[in-house]
Amino acid sequence: MKKNVLALSIAAMIGGLGFAGLASADVVVGTGAPGADGVYVADRTLLTATNATALSVSQGGAGHSLVVPYFNAQNGNMTVLHVVNTDTVHGKLAKVRFRSAANSDDILDFQVFLSPGDVWTAAVTAGASGVAELTTADGTCTLPKLNKGVSQPFVTDRLSDKVGNIANQTREGYVEIFNMADIDASKIYGATNNANSTLYTAIKHVNGTAPCTQAALDATLVNLSTQANVRALGLDTPTSGLMGDWYIINVAQSTTFAGAATSLLATVGAGGAAGRGNFVHFPQNATAAPTPESFTSDPLFRVAFTRDNANAAVTTAALRAANYDLPDLSTPYTAVAGVAVDTRVQAFNLTQALAVTSITNQYANDASISAKTDWVFSMPTRRYSVAANYAATATTAAGYRLYTTLTDAANFPGANPAVAASYKVWFAPENTTTEGGLICVNSTGQSFWDREEQSRTSGAVFSPGSVSQTRFCGETSVLSFADTGNSVLAASVARQNVAAGAASGPFTNGWSVVSTANSFTSTLGAGNATTGLGAANATVYNSQAGLPILGASFIKLTNPQAAAGTVGTYGITWPHRFTK
Repeated sequence: MKKNVLALSIAAMIGGLGFAGLASADVVVGTGAPGADGVYVADRTLLTATNATALSVSQGGAGHSLVVPYFNAQNGNMTVLHVVNTDTVHGKLAKVRFRSAANSDDILDFQVFLSPGDVWTAAVTAGASGVAELTTADGTCTLPKLNKGVSQPFVTDRLSDKVGNIANQTREGYVEIFNMADIDASKIYGATNNANSTLYTAIKHVNGTAPCTQAALDATLVNLSTQANVRALGLDTPTSGLMGDWYIINVAQSTTFAGAATSLLATVGAGGAAGRGNFVHFPQNATAAPTPESFTSDPLFRVAFTRDNANAAVTTAALRAANYDLPDLSTPYTAVAGVAVDTRVQAFNLTQALAVTSITNQYANDASISAKTDWVFSMPTRRYSVAANYAATATTAAGYRLYTTLTDAANFPGANPAVAASYKVWFAPENTTTEGGLICVNSTGQSFWDREEQSRTSGAVFSPGSVSQTRFCGETSVLSFADTGNSVLAASVARQNVAAGAASGPFTNGWSVVSTANSFTSTLGAGNATTGLGAANATVYNSQAGLPILGASFIKLTNPQAAAGTVGTYGITWPHRFTK
């Protein structure tokens, strides 16, 4: 595996700007209270107070963070993304990160500066080399700069041929988008404290065009670890307002699939109103991020509280985390009593919010309309519990799977808490395996139904291999229905096929339910005082109900009665239905 992290993100493009020696940013909790006017904080060196204490999936569609469950650039497919700032008052400084379907490795990341009411769009296609690339015709400011119409190839430095063709690994995956900070629209800056900040002026559209003043954007490539420094630059704690949509289009095949990004909300109390999160901005450069345990639950970047698949303590981080690796979905976004939660608490809360105990959807393979079906399963928080360490000697070796054990304690629970119940396990050596370099976890079982009440519950054979239950191999996997060829999405990074048969497998048309109860016990790190994963008398951790899965059914069909010269191919996208 290549380890030239300098080139991992397109931050390498700004490597010569002279910021490499600066310290990393920090997670900053806002403490400012509104002044007499009820709007601005009384002390303008303080950020608006962080009041978010919980995380949830937004039912309204807008949130602090977004997950696009799947992108695809295979076989002529193009994926188009739309990110909307529905906040018409505040700008948003957002982080965009593309991750590979195989094991969630970072393949491209950058920052987007959305002005109030702004929309950023871009498309993912396969380049001439086979490596996916991103192209935009949008004028929204980015760092590094994405020029209109100029394709930016995805970066392969974190990928490994232990998982198959490297270029292929860039053509499927999912996308994380975070609001790291609001861009303050208040006129409280300048020599007379009656002007917008330089940053806000740089990103605010004028007659439909954002100035994108480079010096103002580059000013964010600094350490912003205090409230005063953050406020002086024109930034504030992040609020909600991000909305996202995606579609996969294949022009040659006249097929389109579309859906909404899953939005994640930081709330004031469980199930409460949208609140303000912590400031979580990190410079878009390759400087090593100090103390990654404070900023991420990703097992590849950590030493503390990290074990391998032989349940041995990790003593050296598998990868050096750079500033551009942060933030991620496990970076502490909420606070309790004015203290940012631990990364493992953040990862626990978000995984619990996404966890489901069953998945239900429809499929269709009616030959009369050439119907075909693929199901997509995306697990955007799995990376914060288990990750693939390509530096291991083999994919089956001890040390290939690295784990972080999560906790639901309100704050960092101490070096060796006596109550094992505070540690939670969704992924552990006991319920994960590897296949072809992909980390896999099994479903509990599945049932297939036709449209006339008939059902089958066993006997289906899933390929590759000969297992008789659905497996989720890879971070974003695809299950095709009775289609061993080029299926609906032409997926090939992490795909399996369920075979048809008179007495097994799916019916021609119908629906299916996949159980994801994920019930098991684990001794991951139990009783180890060195790593602090439990007291000596607490040796078993119970798994948490469910698996953190998003996704949809993609059905493609053709109208055989379509007249010559008339498009007769159609795409249907039905989101999965879940139980908790």
